[in-house]
Amino acid sequence: MIRKVTDRLSEFNKTCLEDRFLELILLMTSVMLLLFMRHTFILSTTLLLFIPAALLFRNFLDSKIFWILLSVLMITGFIRIWHSSDNHTYLTIYWVLAITLCTFSANRSDTISFNARILIGLCFFFATLWKFLSPEFTDGTFFYFTFLTDSRFFEFAELTAGVDAGMRSHNLLVYNVLNDPMGRSVAGGFESTPLLSVISLFMVWWTIFIEGWIALSFLAPLKSKISKWRDIPLIIFMITTYPIATVSGFASLLAVMGFAQCRENNSWMRPVYLAIFIAVPLFNLPYLKVLLDLL
Repeated sequence: MIRKVTDRLSEFNKTCLEDRFLELILLMTSVMLLLFMRHTFILSTTLLLFIPAALLFRNFLDSKIFWILLSVLMITGFIRIWHSSDNHTYLTIYWVLAITLCTFSANRSDTISFNARILIGLCFFFATLWKFLSPEFTDGTFFYFTFLTDSRFFEFAELTAGVDAGMRSHNLLVYNVLNDPMGRSVAGGFESTPLLSVISLFMVWWTIFIEGWIALSFLAPLKSKISKWRDIPLIIFMITTYPIATVSGFASLLAVMGFAQCRENNSWMRPVYLAIFIAVPLFNLPYLKVLLDLL
């Protein structure tokens, strides 16, 4: 069964993707920037002018000048908001810079693939290292607090640990009071269930495990066995993380970079990354809310 699936994916890759590999990387990156990286007025305006032009005129998309200008725009656009930008914004800038430098390479496809693999590996290596060295993460405090105060995780906390609407209302009141500069007091602390602490600790070590696995497999030598199957942990991470933590920009970026790092030993995975890239908007659908309503 698995063999048939891999053969079908390999056939689709050879017939539809192989000859357009580099072009698809550039197209996917451009679409990702246009949809998810318009964080300031200047950057939004310039991207709305540059990206459609590149999509319409493919020679422009493939030119050194376009990617140099885009790199300059990305860097200057985030200088004033560097302190408040999301982590994946920096990774996006690194990726655009990598593509820009690769336009000067004699073998652009291999150079882009190498940079994509190393960037993914380093990203998850430092993410795992930071988490492992942070006591407030390893003891479950981070996830515990996030489940109680971040609206993106309310349905997940209710579904897995029974943190109901009444608890959420009280917790939001406490959270708002704690952030009140007037220093008002509120009776009691956060309300939760005993199971939430267990769920929080499970999420801690699952996150460290899956992100560490990604880092190790992407930074390992290409001929090693763990590198051969490096796509498995990355895809597991993407499909288990982003339907819950809906960070569409990061999901799209990882899909693009995952697609780009596919070469001879894992080229059959390209259709999977392409499918995830196309499906990213579906991650924003309220699956957990619908499931709660059904239950």
